[in-house]
Amino acid sequence: MKIRLSAHLENYITINMIKNLLLIIFISLFFKSLCTASDFRDSEWGMSKEQIELLEKTQPVYPEKDTLTYIGKVADLQVNIIYKFTDNKLKVGTYKFITKYANNNVYLRDYEKINDFLDLKYGKPEIRKETWNNESYKDIKGYYGNAVSIGYYVLESKWSNGKTIIIHQLSGSNNIIDHSIDYFDKNSTVDKREGKEINEIKGL
Repeated sequence: MKIRLSAHLENYITINMIKNLLLIIFISLFFKSLCTASDFRDSEWGMSKEQIELLEKTQPVYPEKDTLTYIGKVADLQVNIIYKFTDNKLKVGTYKFITKYANNNVYLRDYEKINDFLDLKYGKPEIRKETWNNESYKDIKGYYGNAVSIGYYVLESKWSNGKTIIIHQLSGSNNIIDHSIDYFDKNSTVDKREGKEINEIKGL
């Protein structure tokens, strides 16, 4: 005996089959994108300067032997986009935030904003720390930005993703604040250095 479903039930089943099919397609595309994910922007570690120039499609603003620098935006903030090469192979990528503020506390706001985006993309960081090299302003929150600008207060987060180490840092010296995200090739000797040495080479 054949059981005939009502038109309403047939439509319900059809709609749910379509939803499930779309979900399967979405999941497949998501995992495919993970497998083909780039290491820094649209680039992959080991690419040459010539390949990067084709990807960026604009002229670098500071072309040097082992470095290409472009101007762009990240999270609606202006940045220098820096590619660092060793033997003409991409090993380090950096976003150096270049917007200047009269109020140093605004840099802290930007740092938290970018941390939120990085958390969404890479998940919980391996490291999230705040270091006080001098505690003179530690109990005066309104002066935290100034503390960063003179090197008293440093903020850092670190993620590990596939072939890449990501370090997000807010630091400063001589009343100048440095806000940047560094992407390191895990297979490069550069990223195997201690954190202090990594900070010293940032932006090269």
